[in-house]
Amino acid sequence: MPSLHHLLFVLLPVALTVRLYVGPRPDRLVMAEGVLRFCLGVGKWVLLAAPLWHLAVIVAHGGPDSLGTSIAWMGFLGTLLSLHFACTGAGDVLAGLGGMFGFTVPDSIQDTLSLRRPTAGKWYWHLALLLAATVIVLIWQTGSWKDAWLHLQSLYEPPRQTYATLLQQTRVRTDFHVLTIIAGLACLYGMPHSRDFLRVGAPWKATACLVTFFFAMAMLWTHAAPTP
Repeated sequence: MPSLHHLLFVLLPVALTVRLYVGPRPDRLVMAEGVLRFCLGVGKWVLLAAPLWHLAVIVAHGGPDSLGTSIAWMGFLGTLLSLHFACTGAGDVLAGLGGMFGFTVPDSIQDTLSLRRPTAGKWYWHLALLLAATVIVLIWQTGSWKDAWLHLQSLYEPPRQTYATLLQQTRVRTDFHVLTIIAGLACLYGMPHSRDFLRVGAPWKATACLVTFFFAMAMLWTHAAPTP
């Protein structure tokens, strides 16, 4: 089964090369915007969604006995932000592939994936939907209603400090998890929708998209599983 590395470094370039020789060719501007949109989508998945989900899994699998207030918040925000960027990243990748290969992805599908359509563009509905999805996923992560409730309770009621709590705090606060959460929160409402961002072309926007993709590829490469 092909991994993400094979899809990005082998199959996608081959498919794009074949597509350029099959008419009608995509418009150059549309194709360029598709490439940039694809870069943003992959960047969201690799740089934000995947690390934040990894953090949420660490906290959930640690069990309620190892929770502290700050750790519970990090796990909760990690789940919420990873869901958001996984959805918006999927919309960007799909729209980017459409631009590169010459098929149109309806705006309604993009808005649904980015949660703009079901929330009608209102930030409080967007946040309410993300909170509801986060609670559902938290129940699934912890495996029981009781553990999920203890996790939510730890958000506002500090549990008793134990060696397990201190160990979990040390583990979660390493690996730049705090910086990733800060970056995710800044991007959540500070970054415009990718389609709106690329609507007016500018060299610095193209540079930002390509740099994001470069860092995502570097992270994928360094985290690749070693061959036996």
